[in-house]
Amino acid sequence: MSTVPYLGSSVRLTPFRNGQTSLVTPRQQSQRCQRVNRQAQVTRADGFQNLINQISEAVTNSPVNNLKKGIARVQAGDYDEAAIRSKVDNYLNANPVVVFSWTGCPFCKNAKALLDSKGAKYTAVELNTMDDGNAIRAQLAQMTNRTSMPNIFIKGNSYGGCNDGPGVATLDKQGKLIPLLKQAGAL
Repeated sequence: MSTVPYLGSSVRLTPFRNGQTSLVTPRQQSQRCQRVNRQAQVTRADGFQNLINQISEAVTNSPVNNLKKGIARVQAGDYDEAAIRSKVDNYLNANPVVVFSWTGCPFCKNAKALLDSKGAKYTAVELNTMDDGNAIRAQLAQMTNRTSMPNIFIKGNSYGGCNDGPGVATLDKQGKLIPLLKQAGAL
């Protein structure tokens, strides 16, 4: 690549494979660099989310998951399973989208922020602020085979968390989230 003077500054001559060249102003070069950097960041983020999903799926399908469900059950203590199941079912039947969540969880925050950005109507059930939150978590583990938060339901069906199971972020990237939300009456 060579540079030539152009309107008081210099521009790069960008060679093409066919031997021809094109003028590239510093602004165009900067814009290209920014575009390439954004694409690289998205690729890294997608790779990270994919890795999280793979790890989560591996844990869910391993004996470790039974240990996690057992811990959730112990943390819940003694509770009326029928009453808690009824409470969960009431949330699911009364709301098009339910996000069972912990207030300080970054994945929960990201999932809710994504739903907010889409304008979705949802109910967030913040388990760590409820007396029976651990019991609800244990019940969700029995229902969905996952103890991680968030645990997101759309029209009564579990769609995992933020990035896993498949997760609302994954569904959004696949173009499937908006149709699901519309079908549920959440948009």
